[in-house]
Amino acid sequence: MTRWYDEERVGSKKKRLPIDSEVLSMLFTIAGIAFFIVLVTVILFATYNVPFGKVAVVVDPMSRTVSRPIIGPVWGLKAPWAYLIVDDIGVQAVDMFFEPPRDFPAVTALTRDGVQIDVDITVRYRIIPDKFDVLVQNYPALNYEEDFIVANARQIVREVISNYTMQDILEQRAFIARAIEERLTGVIKSDPVVAQCVELLGVNVRNIKLPDSIIQAINDKIAAQQRALKAEYERQASLIQANATAQAQVIQAQGQAQAMLELARAQSESIRLIANATAGAPKEVISYFFQLEIMKQLAQSKATIIYTSGQAVPFIQVPQQGG
Repeated sequence: MTRWYDEERVGSKKKRLPIDSEVLSMLFTIAGIAFFIVLVTVILFATYNVPFGKVAVVVDPMSRTVSRPIIGPVWGLKAPWAYLIVDDIGVQAVDMFFEPPRDFPAVTALTRDGVQIDVDITVRYRIIPDKFDVLVQNYPALNYEEDFIVANARQIVREVISNYTMQDILEQRAFIARAIEERLTGVIKSDPVVAQCVELLGVNVRNIKLPDSIIQAINDKIAAQQRALKAEYERQASLIQANATAQAQVIQAQGQAQAMLELARAQSESIRLIANATAGAPKEVISYFFQLEIMKQLAQSKATIIYTSGQAVPFIQVPQQGG
């Protein structure tokens, strides 16, 4: 089938140009695809999605307006040329640490006695969702964390640390953390914008890094204290051992004295019985008894004993009955 689509004047005559139906169908197809692309583009740029846990505002650069805060999850429509600014509504933490992972480096400060230390802190805060539009109007790049919270926190840490000696900082870390938190809270509340948009939740002093020379001095002091404690312990142990040895010697001496006393009593009883049995004089019996003891000791020591004959006086005079 042929259709007459246009007319063309040639000289004084009109000429109709036939267009095939397939060409016309192709034109409609291209037009449909173009319309679909435009529609999809409009939908993509005219709709938005705010996820759960987020808050957003729609910024219209044409009218220079900022919408009220939109708390997710939600889908919505906007002008294709408008754009979204989104932030978290949960608790946020800024880490200022010695080593990565971190958001910012640790705070370097000087103590009152001139010692340079590095303070490792974490600042926790959250934005107030209903005031997010005010925050965006004053901080369109959402740089309030770095330009206000972090900057003031670092300055406050330096000022607080400068009021304490190194020894005070080591002993009063929790008190210093509270002082930093109170000062930072006061700075936030005094700012007309941030006061209504941000809530400070806490400041944690996680660690304090001392210079290597100070650490070495502290280690040396601790080692010296440990050596002194060890020496005192050894001295006390020696005293206890000496007392125990002396006590043992006293007990041993008492035992020996008691044994000697018992032996003397037994010997005295033996002498008495011998004297009664022989009717001899007690002095002679005592002399005989000790001479006999000497002979026993000589015999035990394997000493040489010399015997004599004739009229030699006997070494031991044996008492006779009746004198």
